[in-house]
Amino acid sequence: MIVKKGEMWHVWDLPNNVFVITTNATIKRNGALVMGRGIAREARDKFPGLDIAIGRAISRAGNPYGFLMSPKGKMGIFQVKDHFKAKASLELIKRSAVMLSQWAQQHPQITVNLNFPGIGWGHLKSWDVAPQIRCLPDNVHVWVKK
Repeated sequence: MIVKKGEMWHVWDLPNNVFVITTNATIKRNGALVMGRGIAREARDKFPGLDIAIGRAISRAGNPYGFLMSPKGKMGIFQVKDHFKAKASLELIKRSAVMLSQWAQQHPQITVNLNFPGIGWGHLKSWDVAPQIRCLPDNVHVWVKK
């Protein structure tokens, strides 16, 4: 894992890279994932309909889902909590990190861009999360906003 500082969206157009955003598992009545804060909200606003597509994927996968990668696109999700109002869970972060690590190792030609999990609206400290994501290989870039 390589830690980067800055705005993750600045590398969106680079070839051979994917984006993985931190999410919860709260599905609204219309089937959309709650994506009201942080990087999830930014992604929802950037890509209309993303909340519905992700909500459907989570409904198919079940909860906990950990890490899911879109088979067609360049976007994945990384579960940090069950409910959008909850504090992020170190256990869920670890589960998601192990799943992402396996995927990244199977796709070494891809650069994975992940916002640092659990430290924004997840209300965790980076030093508590760091041991949970240490398993991520070097083709995973973990982004921290300046």
